[in-house]
Amino acid sequence: MQDNFDIPNLLQKETMKIKLNKNIFVSIGIGLVILIVLGFFTFYYIAPFGAQVVYNFTSSDKDKISNLNGAQPSESINNNATGTLTIPEQTIRQNIVTFNLKLLSNNIQGVWVNLKFKGDPNELKIGVKGSIDDPYLYKSLYNKILEDLKDLRIDNGLAFWQKENNFKTFADFAKKPPTDKLIATYFFEPFEIYAYQPVNSATGEFSSNKSLRGTHELLIKVDKSPLNINIEKQDQNMYKGPDVLSIQVYKDDKLLVTKEVPDDGIVDATNLMLQPQEAKLELNDIEPGVYRLLLLDESTHSDVRISSIKINQKNVIFNSPVFIVNSKPTKLFTNSLQINALTYHSEGLQTLKINGTKDFEIAKIGVNYQINLGENTNQNQITTASKLNEIDIPQNDLSIKGDGVFTFDKNSFFNPNPLNSVDLTSVTDTSSLDYIIADYQKAKKDGDWNIAQVYIDPKDINIDGDKLYFSLESPGLSQSGGEIAIGSLEVTVNKPGWFNSSSNNSINNLSPIVATATKESEGFFGDIWNSTTTFFGGIWNGTANFFTGLWPFGPLPPSGSGERKGQQQEITPTPTLGPTNTPTPTPTLKEKLKITVQNGGGIVGIAAKYADLFKKAGFKNVETGDSPSAYENATISVNQGEEAELEPTVTEIEAIMNQDYAIVNRITTADRGNINIILGEISKPTPTGSPIPTIKPK
Repeated sequence: MQDNFDIPNLLQKETMKIKLNKNIFVSIGIGLVILIVLGFFTFYYIAPFGAQVVYNFTSSDKDKISNLNGAQPSESINNNATGTLTIPEQTIRQNIVTFNLKLLSNNIQGVWVNLKFKGDPNELKIGVKGSIDDPYLYKSLYNKILEDLKDLRIDNGLAFWQKENNFKTFADFAKKPPTDKLIATYFFEPFEIYAYQPVNSATGEFSSNKSLRGTHELLIKVDKSPLNINIEKQDQNMYKGPDVLSIQVYKDDKLLVTKEVPDDGIVDATNLMLQPQEAKLELNDIEPGVYRLLLLDESTHSDVRISSIKINQKNVIFNSPVFIVNSKPTKLFTNSLQINALTYHSEGLQTLKINGTKDFEIAKIGVNYQINLGENTNQNQITTASKLNEIDIPQNDLSIKGDGVFTFDKNSFFNPNPLNSVDLTSVTDTSSLDYIIADYQKAKKDGDWNIAQVYIDPKDINIDGDKLYFSLESPGLSQSGGEIAIGSLEVTVNKPGWFNSSSNNSINNLSPIVATATKESEGFFGDIWNSTTTFFGGIWNGTANFFTGLWPFGPLPPSGSGERKGQQQEITPTPTLGPTNTPTPTPTLKEKLKITVQNGGGIVGIAAKYADLFKKAGFKNVETGDSPSAYENATISVNQGEEAELEPTVTEIEAIMNQDYAIVNRITTADRGNINIILGEISKPTPTGSPIPTIKPK
């Protein structure tokens, strides 16, 4: 009987076990589903097989619309209650339109900009940068002159046009460009022609032991990699404060490497000079071409001396200005047609000898002497003569600048402007041109619409966050009363996979429609890898599409493997950020000075360009604006009572401005603590200009 009472208990226990097992299986099932979903979304955002993300800035779906900052709705379109456009067209009536996008990752492999527009602009270009503080890198989207040209051909990746068919290929032209013909360039710097010439296999080295004061800029023609640079810096310790030298290497406007040589430990004005400090830079795997070396003196009163420069390339020249403080005589070579010489001390009063025959006297302190070196008989020549002039400087202590370049060894000279060229944007009549060289591809036609595309290599910009900043510009559009209708604007970003190289260049020439983010491997094992990744990538795409279809809360952000179009990233106006200052007990001169940069007849955007350059040089309080009057060349205004104190600072500012302006005038009408800069129309320096004063040969 006892056994009969146990049967219900056993049944109850078995039932409980079955329920428990069911709960375990249910829990495991739910857990697996959660893990799969979490894994899916993690995988979706990480995109290990790479991703091609397309950002649409105009769309017919009103929930995906985001207006361009500065663009206006077309006149025939009404905004809805939320102020959002409901059809895919916006109209631009101003010169500059800005927008930005948030990246899935700052490790990107390629960026394409596709613009569909109609209108009749003279020019459309797109600027991009990866940091709010950097200047824009510009690419051309549309140029009316180039679009209207017949016989424009693409050769060596460039648009090349010639009035007469003198050269079969651009490579033939580049070997020995004609010097008696007028050449227009567009998004192509004249010195870039060196990159298309046969590489010089002869080895050489540049070495200078001249003592140079303050900031200096050098141009280096690199024949082959690597580029090795050795700099020795010595603190003069004449003024109170730290003496820091920043060494920066650029290719075009892209900063490749930077290194800082700190103060020697003496921050008081003791005049005690310690042993020089040495800094070495090595750049490997770089392409032949012209590179810029900036030796930026960050001391308060140009207290840094550059005592030695050694570079493992033969051809090295100095951009203007050069400030030599050696006690031994100097022989300086220049292709300038006119130079300006200035000394701040009685030790710099001396007589210079030009080309061994003519004497020029530097007779007064603080006087900017203008010296004509020759006549330019070719009206098409830009600024410099091909002949090298020789200047003998017996006592140095001179700041010398000119409309050309300088070298201490004529064997190291190369011409940074090897083409007799003008900028295409300054040309109104192409009949005067013999050749055109442009980094440009013609737009395609779709009825009344133009479709333009440019590629941006991420190696050419510094991406220090998770955003890209863009500026769509049409110079002169608002002044002419023109307008551009935007049908669509797409930015396509390629994110490499885990096993991809972000430096892959073979993708540059691919359309974003056919390009993939995975790098094609070579060889037998490469084929196996490609097949494997393609197989699993296909499985992943199917899984991703399945879960995306089940997701109940609307479309996911653009990401994942393969191409995902249609979801709009939020576009926010480009933020206006002030400089971030590190608090110090005593603000430096660059922190205290207020610099106002005004456009007084220069090209559109030049004030913003130089404001960016001054900020990069360490000036903290920089503003921009437009001058009410038009000027020629550039003008710097300081307070008369601060002229002597600010002289080294003004010299540094002039060195930056000499990128575009060979002539920089000085006046003394500014308020205390202010430096006012007016950027006027750039005129060609001529030897017949009014010197202040002109020193005639004895």
